[in-house]
Amino acid sequence: MTSMLSTISEQFTNASLAGTYGLVGIGRGGQTQTASVGVLTFDGYGNVSGTEITNAPGTDFNARLLVKSSFQGTYTVDQDGSGYGSTRIISTMSDGSSSERETIFLITKAELVGSVKIAQELSLMQNTVDPASGSLMMYSATRHPDGGKFSLASFQGTYGGPGIARGNQTPAIAIGVGAVNFNGNGGFTAVDIQNLPANLFSERRSVTFDTPEGRYTVEEDGTGTIIGQNGQAVLVVTKAHVVDGVKVCLEYFFVTNDLLPPTGNLVTTFVTKRLA
Repeated sequence: MTSMLSTISEQFTNASLAGTYGLVGIGRGGQTQTASVGVLTFDGYGNVSGTEITNAPGTDFNARLLVKSSFQGTYTVDQDGSGYGSTRIISTMSDGSSSERETIFLITKAELVGSVKIAQELSLMQNTVDPASGSLMMYSATRHPDGGKFSLASFQGTYGGPGIARGNQTPAIAIGVGAVNFNGNGGFTAVDIQNLPANLFSERRSVTFDTPEGRYTVEEDGTGTIIGQNGQAVLVVTKAHVVDGVKVCLEYFFVTNDLLPPTGNLVTTFVTKRLA
């Protein structure tokens, strides 16, 4: 794949993709909603590996499956230096089955590190339709900082963001806003205000959900789980910085494990730290 316009070239090469990136995938246009979180690691020489957790439709109506997979493959940044490129990855599921995936990507943000322009953000579009949901998968990847470690201490303080429900149309749709305070040791409190359907088509109602005693986990790769009284979700850190050897989360993305009961929506969102 080669760009025809030399004007967008900024001398990107395979070396421009190096390090570990938080991965967010959202399905578009399918028969049912799907989304995923994961990580990708590029070695700067054309090899890529990683893991992904995908929230996919189950065999029963409204049932959901969390499908875990690992990646091994190759990538190529176009020789014209435009920042376009492609990946070819073998995805292996936890049950041992595998499939090949191909994407076309574009570096969307970069920083000069020494003499090399290193990608900080990129967008990847999968070439084929997701067989489980019928969706076209669009991924975004954001580079994690070098140095430091992810741990429970990576989440501390108050974070906030919108709740975006995917699937269905008005009135069977929900939106919301929420704030969560992590204690840095595996616990959190949260308040969510959701805009839900009411009795009539044109009416809506606001409902507040409190989580006084939630729990969370964090893996070394920046993925984790949120466990509350009203449900669970998987997450991945999308932005962070290093403070005293700890990779501190500045933004994360989550996908609820189950569909929202009143509407049957899958809820996803980016959540940011209020005071960074």
